Amino acid sequence: MKTKFCIWLINFLLKRKATRQEINNAWRRSAYYDGKDISRNTFLEYKRKAEELFDIDIICDRRTNQYLIKKPEVLETDHLKKWLLSSLSAATTIEQCKNLSQRIMLEQTFGGESFLPTITEAMSSNLCINVIYKPFWYEEPYTFCLEPYFIRLFRQRWYMIGFSHKHKMIRVFAFDRILEVNIIGQKFTMPEGLNVENYFFDSFGIMQQDNIKPETIRLKFIAEQGIYIETRPLHSSQRLVSKDDDYMVFKLRLKPTFDFFQELLSYGSDMEVLAPASLREQMAQCVRAMANIYCPAQIIPEKTQ
Repeated sequence: MKTKFCIWLINFLLKRKATRQEINNAWRRSAYYDGKDISRNTFLEYKRKAEELFDIDIICDRRTNQYLIKKPEVLETDHLKKWLLSSLSAATTIEQCKNLSQRIMLEQTFGGESFLPTITEAMSSNLCINVIYKPFWYEEPYTFCLEPYFIRLFRQRWYMIGFSHKHKMIRVFAFDRILEVNIIGQKFTMPEGLNVENYFFDSFGIMQQDNIKPETIRLKFIAEQGIYIETRPLHSSQRLVSKDDDYMVFKLRLKPTFDFFQELLSYGSDMEVLAPASLREQMAQCVRAMANIYCPAQIIPEKTQ
């Protein structure tokens, strides 16, 4: 009940200011209402909980007795808070619709969420962790000490990014390949000026290939696919260059890493790489290799009996 009301209250106050009576009236009309009104003391308790959940301030304008969120733009610009609010909103809504369980399908992650409490606790105190890890291409797991810097969710997989004492560099590790995590007493200091946003600033996904430099990339999509790409950009640097009834051309600035290359391949003939020439040739080589598999140059006819 408390979490449901907190999520509902924040979404409600993002749209308008309201007195406590107006909030109660709106609560009664909401899909979350369970027949229980919110008393003044309960409202203040739940308000504090909402503030703690999202690290915001919900204040009351004493001139009008209306409640409002102070600096609501924080919930839009802070990616973690925005994701948390949307995820909790969706979860509480779906929970209210238990009778629709056979009519709602969600994407599952690949696991590893059980390590989140330990890793985030270590991150909060800047403590190193001991990790037992088994990559896909290793027969046996190995153990190493890690300074946990960041956590990222990408394409249904949780990733941990930090400085590995074993590898002597910042590396990315998938949660679903972790076997065990333990906090150790060793402290670490976050590199000055480093944050998750600038670490992945010129990356498409999770891959970091130091030998690849950022490039200006131009992509030409057929209009039907381009409309989708415009509303769901491939990268924060994406800009629309030109548009007509048939095609849309976009410009991006990022590292053309392997995961970005795989993303481009997924659009098939709906997309053409215009620049740089090196990426265009890489695509062409892949297309030729695929053509040799599916359309060999010489087909030997079967012998007739």
